Amino acid sequence: MRGDRADKLAATMTKEVREALSDWLMVIGAVVLFGSLFLTWSHQFSAAFLAQFGTSDLLRGVPHDPTAWQVYSIADVLLAVLAGGLLLAAMFGTRPARLAVLAAAGIGFGFTLHALSNPPTNGASIFNPSLSVPNYMAPGTTAGAGETVAIVALVVAIAGLLLSFTAD
Repeated sequence: MRGDRADKLAATMTKEVREALSDWLMVIGAVVLFGSLFLTWSHQFSAAFLAQFGTSDLLRGVPHDPTAWQVYSIADVLLAVLAGGLLLAAMFGTRPARLAVLAAAGIGFGFTLHALSNPPTNGASIFNPSLSVPNYMAPGTTAGAGETVAIVALVVAIAGLLLSFTAD
């Protein structure tokens, strides 16, 4: 009899611990995801490109290391909304709401992986007539830290969402 009660208490505490841990993982993921939007999401120009064209009037006003807010027009807002959805799911989320946020987090994860492999660019190109065949010169866009931080945040948040289903 006493062993059954102890097993029940251990199972209940485990459920409570899992629920608390899942909520904290979602909150941490949301805060870090939102913070990643203020980090550099792409380096627009390579060092070689800047050495040749860095002082050009054509590049005036083009941010060299833009944040997500500077390089996207809607994806940044959707990721911020996802961060808010993660916070709400951690505080008030019912099972269907958490499923919806999980689906959105999966889409956000896929988008961020794509952004990491194909860094976002503002489309600035410079015509280089000095090439053997005059053509546009590729700016050499590379990924910034923002994508990596966002991926880590989404992994943490998705882990929290999945863990929350075990506490139901």
